[in-house]
Amino acid sequence: MNRLIKNTGLSLLLISFFLGSCASTYSAYSPGPQVQVGASISFYDELSPYGRWVNYPGYSQVWIPNAGPDFRPYYTGGHWVYTDYGWTWMSDYSWGWAAFHYGRWMFDGMYGWMWIPGNEWGPAWVDWRSGGDYYGWAPMGPSSYNMPTSYWAFVPRRYIGSRQINNYYINNSRNTTIINNTTIINNNYGNGRISRGPNVREVERYTGSSVRPVRVANSDRPGAGRIQNNQLQIFRPDASSLNRGDAGRPSRVVNGNNGNNGNFNNGNNNNNNSGRVSREPNYNNGNSNNNNTNNRGGVQPGYDRPSRVPNNNQQQIQQQQIQQQQQQQRIQRDQQMQRDQQIRQQQQMEQQQRAQRDQQQQQIRQQQQEQQQQQQQQQRIQREQQMQRDQQMRQQQMEQQQRAQREQQQQQMRQQQQQQQQMERAQRQQQEQMQRQQQQQQQQQSRPSRGGESGGGNGGGSGNGERVRRG
Repeated sequence: MNRLIKNTGLSLLLISFFLGSCASTYSAYSPGPQVQVGASISFYDELSPYGRWVNYPGYSQVWIPNAGPDFRPYYTGGHWVYTDYGWTWMSDYSWGWAAFHYGRWMFDGMYGWMWIPGNEWGPAWVDWRSGGDYYGWAPMGPSSYNMPTSYWAFVPRRYIGSRQINNYYINNSRNTTIINNTTIINNNYGNGRISRGPNVREVERYTGSSVRPVRVANSDRPGAGRIQNNQLQIFRPDASSLNRGDAGRPSRVVNGNNGNNGNFNNGNNNNNNSGRVSREPNYNNGNSNNNNTNNRGGVQPGYDRPSRVPNNNQQQIQQQQIQQQQQQQRIQRDQQMQRDQQIRQQQQMEQQQRAQRDQQQQQIRQQQQEQQQQQQQQQRIQREQQMQRDQQMRQQQMEQQQRAQREQQQQQMRQQQQQQQQMERAQRQQQEQMQRQQQQQQQQQSRPSRGGESGGGNGGGSGNGERVRRG
């Protein structure tokens, strides 16, 4: 007995140690606690104002949103936000808290997109792909359901976090080529069921900016999620609340064999525009077998759906009336929120358009300024060149004038020298002439005195003459 107790205690200790190690391993990626809702929450009551429930073979009840023919889950009316759970789909629809964070989606050629309820919350129930310059995702279908190639969404990697991601969708005609050049992203947690999506460091490298994670916070009422104070506030009822709500699900469910009955979610247009929603025509034409119940993993139809039993109790009737009033008020609030969201989106688009126009005008002004600056620069260069030419001409003229002045001065000096030389010659000639005249006068004066002496007495004259000659 003691040995049995000892072995049992040892086994329990090993089991507790193993479970503790598993819990510590998983805690790094485990989502935070979902909001605990005291009252029961029914998908059927909350989503009925926005679509209709039908009995679909193999899946009991499915919900079809009244979202228009271009609707696609995780594609229309929303964008990706990086949170502490990974990439989380933030829907603009009032019912997005349910259909994009619980359950699965599948496409039917007659009904269009149908949502299969589930009670496990996730940031987005999608498969991710990556490769080349693209990130891609597609809704997770139920077991053994293969999502058609055309319903993968692809965007350039740098726009994965854009609020206007619908402006960057790649045309689905290229999906096959892109899928053949991409691989599945295996960044999962929660027993491999939930994918965190693209690696945030890789996204930062492609976008060139840091990605700050937003913390997911619980909201106390259904409606579209909103980001406030770096928190994504979203309604997240837990499984027990959903189960309590399902126990009283309504009986207003349409038989799936009765046809479409006015549903506007059976995509019947093919997209050729990369900025709009892509949808394929009816898949009953042999191109796809997505409507075959054998392709749903052997899921058995649910025939045990309880119906709400009418009660004639006056108090219950009053409670139902109060609930209906609250439901109407909630619908009105949701509609108002949708209108406000549309107004904000329109304002954002107008602001972007204004920013683009301002940027274009700024570019035009810059180009004009650059052209004016270039013209002014050219004009300055031309003026400087003209000034240089004028200065050169003035210098040449001054040099010519100086040369002429020097030549004139030299000419004057030569003339003065010539005049001085002429005057000197004239003076010398005059002096020489005066000297000659003086000599002539002297000679003339000396000649008469000698003749008088020779003419005095006859005898004596001859005798003196002879003496003179002797002497």
